[in-house]
Amino acid sequence: MALTVIDSIPFSPDADRIAGLLSPGGMQSQENELGELVELAARIGAPRACFAVREVQKEGPDAVAVAGRRLESRILRVELEHSDRAVLFVATCGVELEQWAESFEDMLLRWVAEELCEQALRAGLAALEKAVDSLLDGRYKVSMNPGSLEDWPLQQQKPLFDALGDVTGTIGVRLTGSFLMRPRKSVSGIRFSSSRPFSNCRLCSRRDCPGRRVPFDTHAFKQEYAGASHGNLYEETCCCGPGSPR
Repeated sequence: MALTVIDSIPFSPDADRIAGLLSPGGMQSQENELGELVELAARIGAPRACFAVREVQKEGPDAVAVAGRRLESRILRVELEHSDRAVLFVATCGVELEQWAESFEDMLLRWVAEELCEQALRAGLAALEKAVDSLLDGRYKVSMNPGSLEDWPLQQQKPLFDALGDVTGTIGVRLTGSFLMRPRKSVSGIRFSSSRPFSNCRLCSRRDCPGRRVPFDTHAFKQEYAGASHGNLYEETCCCGPGSPR
């Protein structure tokens, strides 16, 4: 299956949310200027996403093969035990909005612009999940992201991008030499159906994570994923995945 591109995604920035995050003495008191930034972001913003349904082949206890690319993760292998296909994806705030955000030298304006990029990414992810979940069976639809846990490190972005296809040519997202994505407000991953819920957060021991969705379970890793090639849980990278919205 070729890459499916989702563009023309509605993007309506939430000015009230940004105002609520600002201190009373900050830009919150400059309602007109904040409104102008939000209005401009709405015109510039073009969140996008792409995805492809791929067959999954099991390769030993710690890896799966997708479109001829080896994805090495014991957790991913276990979660895909009963699946013969999955959806690879990338979603982004869009190159245009990131370039706009990076044009600000004022730190407060730059922060507001970054928050608007994050909202655009959320819009892209929402559109992606709506499109993808209609293609998946099963009670639960869950995602995993390279770099979210030590068991599936950031370097696995490369085979995931290779298995997807021309991500850069279709939605403008590229990998850097350190396997980070540009635009920075982008998320990659694999989404699949499952008979049980799954969250990276449950296996991530990072403390004080602003994006945490469920509590860390100290026993889950050993109980459910015994034999993982990486025995420790990852604390330094947020379990939400690189670039994920908080």
